Amino acid sequence: MPKILHTARYTGIPWEILKNVVPEGFYVKTLDELDYDSLVNEAVDADYLLVSGRLPIDEGVLTAATHLKMIQRTGVGTEMLDVEAIRQHGIPVYVNAGVNAQSVAEHTLTLILACLKRLPQINQQTHQGVWKKQQVGVTTRELKGKTVALVGMGNIGRLVAQMLQPFGAKVVYTDVFRQTEEVESRLGLTYYDSFEAMLPVADILSFHCPLTKENTEMLNSKTLSMIKDGAIVINTARGKLINPDDLYDALQSGHLSSAALDTHYEEPIKDGYKLAELENVILTPHIGGLSYEAFHQMMADAVENIVAFEEGRLAEIESKRLF
Repeated sequence: MPKILHTARYTGIPWEILKNVVPEGFYVKTLDELDYDSLVNEAVDADYLLVSGRLPIDEGVLTAATHLKMIQRTGVGTEMLDVEAIRQHGIPVYVNAGVNAQSVAEHTLTLILACLKRLPQINQQTHQGVWKKQQVGVTTRELKGKTVALVGMGNIGRLVAQMLQPFGAKVVYTDVFRQTEEVESRLGLTYYDSFEAMLPVADILSFHCPLTKENTEMLNSKTLSMIKDGAIVINTARGKLINPDDLYDALQSGHLSSAALDTHYEEPIKDGYKLAELENVILTPHIGGLSYEAFHQMMADAVENIVAFEEGRLAEIESKRLF
């Protein structure tokens, strides 16, 4: 019976969802302890790795996994994969691009509106019995007329742009690949050929790109200085796109009005995380792509890829192969 090893640790409802999408004839195992040694030990007899979480899939894991046939990501990020080592072992890798794009895009829009409307602060005040209707109301802002700058225009970026249209926001973007004229016209997009060139026009800056060596900490003290006073920063992509200390300084000084982060430089966040001290920062635990619907579909699609691979139906999943 082929063994599917889930490389993180699920309990409760997430574990029940995963187990329920695995068909008869396969055995699925999640880690008993979320650490590297447990991963290596369980990999010894694994036929498939279902990769989520942040534990590295490196030479040590691959050497132990002598029965390994294929690696399947639950999402699309590859920062936990040692690509060179995987290529040397000749193990194919599959992803599910776009499977949680709707959920991430909705979470992005939620965070944008929560910042503009100062929902966390006002909710807390109201719970405490504070009723300053006019005084509080005039501290909020509308999305209409704001320029939203999107870094990355893949599946998620395009959905965010589409969702912004009814609000009357102006959408600008930068990406290594420019969209076609038809897409730009349909979504009302204005293209900038560099991140830095786009920053001065941004009222709201939102990240929707993968993490690479070239763009690590692309938002830092230098680039933050290019953003207009009072801007908002949203990150539902990867935490290491932003230097957290420089972001903290820009928020504390008032240069930025607020930020909302679903992804963080270190995950899970640790005690002493300075951004958690600020009232004008909204933090969520990397849940943008984990609505019930998205999570269920993500697990189902990932397992279906594994089943297709085991049954030799490679043509059906060729478009999902990363390498």
